Amino acid sequence: MDSMPSMPQLTAFDAVTQLIAAAVYLAIGVAALAQAPRDERTRVFCALALAHAVGFSVPAAGYLLGVTSASAYNRIPLGIMLAALSLGAVLMFHFSQVFPRRRPWIRGSGPQLPIAYLLTGPAVFLLVRWWPLTKAAFTPQFGLAFVLFGFPLLVLMGLVLPVASIVSFLRSLREQPVRTPAQMRGETEEDGRPLPDARPTIFGIRLSQLAGGALGLLVLGPLSKNAPESFAVTLVALTVWMLGLLTPFAFAAGVWKYRALDIPADASAKVHPD
Repeated sequence: MDSMPSMPQLTAFDAVTQLIAAAVYLAIGVAALAQAPRDERTRVFCALALAHAVGFSVPAAGYLLGVTSASAYNRIPLGIMLAALSLGAVLMFHFSQVFPRRRPWIRGSGPQLPIAYLLTGPAVFLLVRWWPLTKAAFTPQFGLAFVLFGFPLLVLMGLVLPVASIVSFLRSLREQPVRTPAQMRGETEEDGRPLPDARPTIFGIRLSQLAGGALGLLVLGPLSKNAPESFAVTLVALTVWMLGLLTPFAFAAGVWKYRALDIPADASAKVHPD
């Protein structure tokens, strides 16, 4: 435990791709909210887009200001970045519970989500802010706080919520009505609009989260450590970035092409229990 958690060293490629990702998320999130400002699904996605935009913009801004070394990166912006991305994990789980319609868990969850929103950001920020710089500074008190609060929070943000989000999307996909022959033929309603369909959006988000996460953890991480200057790192990083952008683009397609928001958010339907 020699140092505080740090992000990898940034390159110009990282800064450009992260700024583009932030802009894409924000543009789609704000446009969807403007399209349906009273729809819970667009509100949650817009908040998700804002959290990702902050998380992506902070390290990119650091690079533009000349900070490329993780050891030189100030822990306050690092804490803001990690807090934003942690809130993004909560928001993605929330989104999985309301798109395309509200799931049983969220209908009976009570104050659990508001408490998660209230505590996650400050807890992650303070954990980074107070992280000991040296072994000597790693006191028993901090160790106890980390075991009781920090480690469970890391497991929740890094494993439990992402897996729960994917499972929720999978169940929502399974519960979608069987596609009609008209939908399979690509037919439209009398006004020319396509029939509502949430499947493409769910497929896109699941692929983005599963493939992008697996590739980033299992391939990009070890490759960046063992061959940081190789072309393979750039290629894999570009692939992970493109898979990450599949989430906002899939939602945009659902809003403006497949009319997923026309599916009633609280439609009564027989669903499988969570």
